[in-house]
Amino acid sequence: MNNKKIYIIGSGGFAKEVYFLIKEIGNYQFVGFIDIDVKEDVCFKEGTFKVLSESEFLENNKPINVNLALGIGNPKITNKIIEKFKKFEFPNLIHPSVVGDFGNIKFGVGNIITAGVIFTTGIQVGNFNIFNLSTTIGHDAIIGDYNVINPTVNISGGVEIGDNNLIGVGATILQYKKIGNNSIVGASSLVTTNVEDNTTVVGVPAKLMNKRI
Repeated sequence: MNNKKIYIIGSGGFAKEVYFLIKEIGNYQFVGFIDIDVKEDVCFKEGTFKVLSESEFLENNKPINVNLALGIGNPKITNKIIEKFKKFEFPNLIHPSVVGDFGNIKFGVGNIITAGVIFTTGIQVGNFNIFNLSTTIGHDAIIGDYNVINPTVNISGGVEIGDNNLIGVGATILQYKKIGNNSIVGASSLVTTNVEDNTTVVGVPAKLMNKRI
């Protein structure tokens, strides 16, 4: 048992889902939420938890005392937020139902892996990625940092995904395709060709909608 104290960065809807994930794992003592400013307490049936401002948290907590978890599902801002808390430990939070050949999978830190996710084998995962409900990741996939992969996404074998991407609900990325950096794949899209940096693609098959700045 770990039983180390843990806070969640963020206090919105996804932060509540991360709280549920922490409860399901059961190895941490959940303390509260952190946001830019003090906000209303977050209430659950089993208790009410404080939302601390970033400054209040940093003033009163030392890295050796607590763990942190990412509770914000927006790749545009997560890397900036993490930079403020870089001295703290961010464990990988993996739901007990997750399946994978973990002896042949490499993880960085701070990844959020929710219920029903399936990893196969030979996979490399960077830092601070979110794998939402019932996503599948095929053999030899390589996934960078700060990606938000929404529920029921299917990532085929040999796919490479860069950094700061948002993959919409139910999207499918075919084998050995590459997703660059800072891009969006629309919900239910089918990626059959490589996706360049700073682009948005949607549809079946996925087509370029716009070039993002």
